[in-house]
Amino acid sequence: MAWLERHLREFVLPHLGTDSLDEVVTEYAPVYFTPQELSVIKNIWRSVKKAAQDRVVLLPGRDVYVFEILARRENYPTIFLPSCSRQTAGRLKCELFQDMYLLDTGFAGSIPRALEITSYGLVSYGLRNDDIQVFRHLSMSRGLALKIEKTPKYWKTGRIGYDGEVVQEFSERGEFVEAAILTMQVYKNSAPRFIPHPAPIGKGFRRYWDV
Repeated sequence: MAWLERHLREFVLPHLGTDSLDEVVTEYAPVYFTPQELSVIKNIWRSVKKAAQDRVVLLPGRDVYVFEILARRENYPTIFLPSCSRQTAGRLKCELFQDMYLLDTGFAGSIPRALEITSYGLVSYGLRNDDIQVFRHLSMSRGLALKIEKTPKYWKTGRIGYDGEVVQEFSERGEFVEAAILTMQVYKNSAPRFIPHPAPIGKGFRRYWDV
């Protein structure tokens, strides 16, 4: 069974309490990334794997979920921590993480510092002349990073509960469904490796109620 099928059957459908997504995924479902943007996202992932040099890639937080989808397409070893956030990172740090390569969207590197990881890359970095940004000269890197961060998530932001433990709740049903749509779009995408012509990167996506 492919990862996507197992993901939908064992995680998405039980949470929604339905046997099929047909009644919630319609022709009006939003399209989250253009083919050009997905080509860039895939190339970012290729570059990260090269930089990782066969190490496990740590994906901290909900915002890098799109890269977890790409990793599951090829069964690349990752540790995906959806509960990681600026508030919880200090509680989640682990000695085992220090041998991993971390990927985050950006922008200042606060998450890898909180996790005490020195080997990492960001989709967009405030200091554009630094090697930390995956593609240093990528036009509109910040726009793409922001767009990735704005995509729907299965989970709410991780936080510290009253008992001092890390707490993370599921998103509301509508966003949860949209996260499943995003997952299917990214997993099934066959965008080319190279962009044939310049195109705006990181523009906001249109939801069906924006039309």
